[in-house]
Amino acid sequence: MAINKAKPAPPRQREMVTSTLAQRILSGEFSPGSRLPTEAEMSEEMAVSRTALRESVRTLAGKGLIESRPRIGTVVLPSEQWNHLDSDILAWRERLPPDVNFIRALTEARQVIEPAAAEMAALRADGTDLGRIQTAYDRMCAGQTDDIESTVEADEDFHLSILMASKNEIFANFGAVIGSALRMSFRLTTPSAQNFSASLDTHGAVLEAIRMRDSAKSRDLMAGLIALAARELNTLAARTTSAPKPDP
Repeated sequence: MAINKAKPAPPRQREMVTSTLAQRILSGEFSPGSRLPTEAEMSEEMAVSRTALRESVRTLAGKGLIESRPRIGTVVLPSEQWNHLDSDILAWRERLPPDVNFIRALTEARQVIEPAAAEMAALRADGTDLGRIQTAYDRMCAGQTDDIESTVEADEDFHLSILMASKNEIFANFGAVIGSALRMSFRLTTPSAQNFSASLDTHGAVLEAIRMRDSAKSRDLMAGLIALAARELNTLAARTTSAPKPDP
């Protein structure tokens, strides 16, 4: 007798369910340690098939967000077990309101990775690499602070080009992390014209140091550039924390 196998859910429905569940977990609506609603409840709430839900649960389990436990159900795992650098998780986070603590964690990672990448780029970059960095910098110079999208895109390309120029395959894989950090930081801080100008000058100095093969200067300048972003973020966090809370 032939066995009927469940048909895979349509890709769009599966992606919608996965994204929705992930964002509800990342936002804290489903907090670590909590149990997700039953399959029947979620299927009815989201008006989707159980097949789509099962496939989404498997996907999120593979990314360390949840775990299915016998006789208990599907439980949200501690955030320490989440694959924070997964490209899908980063993309889902970008659809949520900016999280200062998470952006700070990304910025701290940048402070470790990017100065070393700039140092290596000064030693290893070829003509093609230098051309990519120069093109990205020129686009930054041509941009405006009120055109956030194009400014962030050019800034992202500048930093990613330096990662690639380091010729370190591991560093190159951090491109998605750097991109997410820049996009979320810009959404949160919206740099002033003065800070943008200072940042632009330092970007140009980094480019020149790499071109001149000055590895130590490249490292120091990049460290200063990321430190500027960290200071802006800390200033915003302090201002947010000290702001008076509205009356209930």
